[in-house]
Parts: sequence; structure tokens; C-alpha cells
Amino acid sequence: MMDEFGRFLEATPAITAEAKEAARSRLLQAIREPVPTPPMPPSRRRGPRLAWRLALAASVALAVGAGIITVRGSERPATAPVAGVQELGDKAARSAETDPYRITPSPGRWLYVKQTIAPLRKEPEPEVDRNQRMTLETWHSLDGRQMALDDGRGKLVTEEYGPGVTAADLARAPVTPEEMIARIGASVDATPVTEFDDADATRQERIFRTISQLLGEQPLVADVRAALFRALPMIQGVSVKQDAIDAAGRHGIAFDYTGAWERVEIIVSAQDYRFLGTYGESVADRTFSLPGGATRTVKAGTPLVWSARMSAKVVDKPGDQP
Repeated sequence: MMDEFGRFLEATPAITAEAKEAARSRLLQAIREPVPTPPMPPSRRRGPRLAWRLALAASVALAVGAGIITVRGSERPATAPVAGVQELGDKAARSAETDPYRITPSPGRWLYVKQTIAPLRKEPEPEVDRNQRMTLETWHSLDGRQMALDDGRGKLVTEEYGPGVTAADLARAPVTPEEMIARIGASVDATPVTEFDDADATRQERIFRTISQLLGEQPLVADVRAALFRALPMIQGVSVKQDAIDAAGRHGIAFDYTGAWERVEIIVSAQDYRFLGTYGESVADRTFSLPGGATRTVKAGTPLVWSARMSAKVVDKPGDQP
């Protein structure tokens, strides 16, 4: 992610109205361009870290035309801290098992997801603004292969994109935490690391991120969601953050993973343990060299992503809303 930031920064003009339009065009073009990789077996996942690239493009494009709102604080609900990540996984899984939400994955339908996200503070810097929010709407094909979003001009753009493993893949018996780790791990192993990936990310971190993506973007049946929650404590390095806050100001509890450069949270409700959103921040200073001898440093503690899933509903096609 940070390597792409350096390449994008290099080509970005002063932030005038014309520059914003140029930035939007470059980002949308970058989304569509295939990422060069060595010959390898085909994978369902298009560009690595594409979710970040799409969200970046959307925040640049949509903020220009739609405006950004200031978020208001929210009161903290009464919560009981969990003893550890195992307890959090068990509680979230039990809640998922009793959830009446029932979806049968279908290749002909789409999952509409409405999120509140923190936009970029100053494009093309990677830092998001903790004090402002915008709405991001996306559509995800139920076969796990495509994503659609507004290009900032009222036109839907559909791209090959997915977590690399589908809801249908995970729903095949046996549905156990061990099988979730094995199937997602196999997908991670089959997806080559490219120039857009963090080369320092461990296999455990990539599995953690994939589970986060599945929980936020795929219509998972109850037993799969339960198995994924029970799988999270099995990932080495996952811990609990007792008071986590999503981008809508909702207080919850988070599954937390700290990698070499970034700490990532999967936030769930402290009341019913449903998925709320994500948060990510840098954990170490990282300096990037730019052509001409210039450098740019991303400081430890810089917020890089902050989201809150507000609604999700199966619809017939991209553009449809519940």
C-alpha cells in the first residue's frame, strides 16, 4: 500500500480543481489496468490491496462532487470486557449462529454495502481524516468475483475483484474453523505478492485481512460467519482491543492484528457481536524515496483506514438499493 502511495505521489500535481480531476482519472485508470505479475496459475483476486485502491479512488472522486460531512461523537454504551480473543471469538460465533439472516450465494445477484468512511485528509497522502466522514456505496457479486462502485460522476464502474475465496467455497462441508483457515490459507498461498502488496506481510496477516474482507463484503451464511469468528483466535498474533470505535462512532470490541508496518482492527458490536467495521494505522515510521532525491515519511500512528458498515442487502444488480 505504501509503495503505491509513493508512486502516486510522484505523479500528482498541486491540488487545484484541475489536479483533483487529474487525480481521479489516474486512480480510476490504475484500477482498470492489470498489475504485471510473473506467470502463475490464475487467481480470482485481481490487484492486491485493491480494496484500498478503490476506496482511495472513491474518496478522491466522490468528495469532489458530494462534499464531506463532519462527524459527531456518540455516547459509549455499557459493555463488559472479554477475557481474551478466544472468548471474543466464541461470543461472536454464538451470536452468528442464532442470527436469522439467511442468504444462499447466487452468481446472478449482488450484495449492496453502504459504509461510512473517513476520507483522505489531503490527497494523495495516505492519512485519513479522523474528524470527517463520507458515504461509500459498493456492490459485490455473490460469486465473489466482481465489485462495482460510482466513479464520482454518477457512472458505475465494475471491476474484477474479490477476496480470492467465495462464500460458496466456504459453505461446503465441513464448515469448521480449521477448514476456514485451510481454505483461506490456500487462496492466500495461490495469490502472488506483487509490487502493490506489503512484502513484509506475513501469511497470518494476509489471512486476517481476507477474513475481514469476507465479513464486510460477502453474504455469508450463519455457520460460515460463526466458523470465521472462531478461526480468528487461531491466527497467531491476533489479540483483543477492548474499546474499539468504528467510523460511525459506535463503540465495540476488536480482533486486533499488528504487522510489521500496520495494525488492523476487525470491530464487532459489544452488545450482539455483529460486524461493525474496520480501522487501520501505521505502527512504524516508513520513509519512501521519490525520483529526484525527494523522500516522504509516513509516521507511526498515522490512521490509514477507518470504516463503518451501515447496511448490507442482497439486490438484483449493481446500482440497485434496498
